Amino acid sequence: MNNLWIRPATAEDAETITELTDAAFGTPEEAQIITQLAKDGDGLASLVAHNDREILGHIQFFKIWIDGADIACGLGPVSARPDVQKRGIGAGLIKLGLTLMEGAGRTHCFLLGHKEYYPRFGFTSDLAAQFGGPWSGPNFMAIELNETGPKSGVLTYPAAFGA
Repeated sequence: MNNLWIRPATAEDAETITELTDAAFGTPEEAQIITQLAKDGDGLASLVAHNDREILGHIQFFKIWIDGADIACGLGPVSARPDVQKRGIGAGLIKLGLTLMEGAGRTHCFLLGHKEYYPRFGFTSDLAAQFGGPWSGPNFMAIELNETGPKSGVLTYPAAFGA
């Protein structure tokens, strides 16, 4: 998509992010997670994609602990406004967000998502299966951001996930 910029979300964006996330997912649960992560201080990065007039997409990264160490991150939710989906907005947010998380020293990124979509960014369920946590199966995936990180361990998610 042309004329698209990505920037950190601001407090003034909160209502728009909630509306966009609710529209993209069709339920309020994902937006509630975003709000709770912010309240609890567990968010690492909240990015919006915009066309200089309006916000078209959003992505949230949050803390994940491996064996009690605050070294990994989670991705999600990621959303694009329904009328502009499948135009690369989510992909742009994911690529930039992963670069930011790697630069911040995070060792891994975990997510629960579509098994057909996320492998294009390097996520695999095989890597995620090496870690114990609240989810498992083909939709629970991970990517290694730093080769010096642990190869297995127990994951702890923020309270916002009720896990």
